Amino acid sequence: MDNFFAINIQRAGLQVLETVYILATSKKIETIKSRYSFLLTTIDTLKQGQSNPEYSTYTNMAVDIYKTTYYDRELQEYQLAILSNPNGFDLNNFYCNSLVNAIKKICAEQMEEIKALKKETAKVKRVAKVKDTIKLTQTELQTKCLSASSFSTAIAELERLITTFTP
Repeated sequence: MDNFFAINIQRAGLQVLETVYILATSKKIETIKSRYSFLLTTIDTLKQGQSNPEYSTYTNMAVDIYKTTYYDRELQEYQLAILSNPNGFDLNNFYCNSLVNAIKKICAEQMEEIKALKKETAKVKRVAKVKDTIKLTQTELQTKCLSASSFSTAIAELERLITTFTP
């Protein structure tokens, strides 16, 4: 039974480390949404095991595996925070911030691409596409992040982004 617990915590720990990194760094909204759904199920293993006295030993093993696998990535504080205290980690707020950071990256990238477009019709189509992406992200925030402490700031940031794409 103890070996099963060790393997489960190590596996879940590694998956959580990988997933929160993707949430924090991705600029693809659909990727963030799907990985968040995955994270909600995976983190339950860590939450249930957190009270076990061996928990930190097994999560440290997950960290070692992560460092070996992703030797070129520095472990981030949020990764260590979620592993050390999955029950206390504000996952909803993290998701909210991940969505906002992704949409900011998308908007910055699209702004540069729009400037490089030659035809006005192409620019108009691209602006409409960006605005749709922002609106879809707003809907996701309103659906899943209403209770997040950064919700109002996030919505305000998306409103500001929409206005940057309005002539």
